[in-house]
Amino acid sequence: MGTVFTRALSFMLVILAGYVFKKLQLLKSEDGDTLSKIILNVTLPATIIIGFNGVTVDATLFTMVGLGLLTNTILIIIGGLIWRKKDPANQALMMFSHAGYNIGNFTIPFVQGFFPQAIPYIGSFDMGNALMLFGFTPILVDQMTGQNRESVSFGRLLQRLFRSPSFTTYIVMFVLASLNIQLPAPALSIVELFASGNAFLSMFMIGLFLEIRIPREEVSKVVQLLSARYALAIPLAATFYLFLPFTEIVRLSLVLLALAPIGTVATINMVVYGSKSSLAGFVSSISIILSLILMTLSLLIIV
Repeated sequence: MGTVFTRALSFMLVILAGYVFKKLQLLKSEDGDTLSKIILNVTLPATIIIGFNGVTVDATLFTMVGLGLLTNTILIIIGGLIWRKKDPANQALMMFSHAGYNIGNFTIPFVQGFFPQAIPYIGSFDMGNALMLFGFTPILVDQMTGQNRESVSFGRLLQRLFRSPSFTTYIVMFVLASLNIQLPAPALSIVELFASGNAFLSMFMIGLFLEIRIPREEVSKVVQLLSARYALAIPLAATFYLFLPFTEIVRLSLVLLALAPIGTVATINMVVYGSKSSLAGFVSSISIILSLILMTLSLLIIV
């Protein structure tokens, strides 16, 4: 229990350090873009390689991909129904606030320090999560709001997915694991060096991007959005843990995934579909803080 609390506190301190560096103008939010490129192209793929190397591909991994798709679909539809009487921009905002999970930049770094053996399961879930975020979620939002902004062909969806280094790494490692091919120890030691910086850089980047100011008139909207997300997320996490017939580590992975913050792509889409960037950034930031607290509490209760 002490280890869990200490690790979670260290994450919070790194996020706070990033935020303080921004406020003291030692770094700017734009510097977070540079860190993001390093994380997405170097440290996160390295972490995925370490997590997937030597994994046995079985039905559970494929089930996790399906759960990533199914969970997103159900929650997005519920989000659309909650604000079905609102104007299209607000209905889309509620849907995107339920859409997807920040797995690469938050959940994997968080889990990396506690249960690295959970990464293959979380990564498999993220494949389904990515399919939704990059393609099917905007289509669902279009259908329910009538905005018709997206027309995503299969080829365009694949192009979007494989532009993501993390998704490409998932696929490559999944194929290698299916063929029982493992990286040799010397190569793995080099990859581990890159992966070791992933958690720190990810949390520091979150601190640089953190926004805690918003017009007073928008506060009630933020409360409604996040209350709806976590009112569904907490029972979903309990259902995953108590009722699914998986091993302990898989069920624990699903708990952390259910409580994960709003996906980065979903936050971008909030703006694309008519919401203010300040509102979208604030919702995303508060979601990260709430998720860190809830994920830590869940570990303290379960482990």
